Amino acid sequence: MDDRIEKLKEINILISSAISKSNKFWFEHVLPSQMSLPLFEKAEAQLNAILKDYPTDTNFWRMLCNVKTYTMDYAEAITALEKVIALENKQKDKTQLLELMEHKDVPKPKTKVKITKSDSLKRALPYFKYHPEPTVTGAFETDTVVTCDCCKKPTDIYYTNPFFAVDEIEALCPWCIADGKAARKFEGSFQDDISVDDINDPEKLKELVERTPGYNGWQQEYWLAHCNDYCAFKGYVGWQEIEPLLDQFADIESDLAKAGGLKLTELPNYLRDNGSCQGYLFQCICCNKYRIYYDFD
Repeated sequence: MDDRIEKLKEINILISSAISKSNKFWFEHVLPSQMSLPLFEKAEAQLNAILKDYPTDTNFWRMLCNVKTYTMDYAEAITALEKVIALENKQKDKTQLLELMEHKDVPKPKTKVKITKSDSLKRALPYFKYHPEPTVTGAFETDTVVTCDCCKKPTDIYYTNPFFAVDEIEALCPWCIADGKAARKFEGSFQDDISVDDINDPEKLKELVERTPGYNGWQQEYWLAHCNDYCAFKGYVGWQEIEPLLDQFADIESDLAKAGGLKLTELPNYLRDNGSCQGYLFQCICCNKYRIYYDFD
């Protein structure tokens, strides 16, 4: 007897765990949360390995199709299911294939870029007080070398998030943002200066809107403040990301009310990273308390 039954159980548990953390529905066109993606990737690697030994086992091909569907690799999900149909030709698989074919042209969103220690940069990144980890949040991309529209120099780390200017800007390097050169040259800003909390300090506002990389919201981005200063943007979150932090918020009920009226008890049903209701986490740079803003697509 081979080990397929035990392997099937093991991978099924892994996929179930990934789905429980995914913060998305079956054909919802968003990537699963960052917490679940490594689990889906692990399941895919195990499935690909066992299919080399058992290429005609339809159970594993179906599981691979499901993994690819959740991670929005629809073309590969279709390929896996076509394998199943060629081997067994069951109506339920044909029905699922028809559903998949309706989504074959939906592009897979980019995952948020995270920089590791091995990703060495030729220049030390400037520090942004109100956005201290822009490579972690995905504000800067690192997938290729581009030319900065401001200084015209090549850069392997560049900004493509919102920049409000008359000119069409495709990429800006971190250094042209940090020293204010980009904002001055294009008479632009990285954050709408009326979509911020009021702290009555023109210099802090200038640093935020002209020398701080912004974030990307579903609607107009809003920047929160606390302790008479703007907060640091920490990243994109759903309920699973903020649940362990609930006792560290300044006043989450007030934040929810101001953002749109959701109750704290409603967040588990709505707030999803990469979902239709997206959370944006901020942290006070003075007292370290968290605040949250959210919007809908």
